[in-house]
Amino acid sequence: MTDLEWLIAVCGAAAGTYILRAAPLLWQPLREFGRRYIDFLTYVSLAIAAGIVSKALLLQGDRLPLDAETYLKFAGVLIALGLYRWIPNVPLALFTGAGCAVVLRWWFGG
Repeated sequence: MTDLEWLIAVCGAAAGTYILRAAPLLWQPLREFGRRYIDFLTYVSLAIAAGIVSKALLLQGDRLPLDAETYLKFAGVLIALGLYRWIPNVPLALFTGAGCAVVLRWWFGG
């Protein structure tokens, strides 16, 4: 394939995926579905983040560590959950929880 053909293929794929994702939000008959879709994606992002973070929180190699760093990680998770309960914004809660864990680690000399 030539460079132009690759460019057309990539642009076509990008436009196709954008149209499929934007249609429930922009097309009036699918507007109600789009609102439910956004709500669903909010909870899916929380589940994905929990899956990614849970192993790092609970396991270190093949064992379950119970040291000060583990408690700092759990404090960051609790802060993120508390903030999300108060202000339902996933990125804000995740970054605040991670930031608080880093600050706590620095504060306690880690």
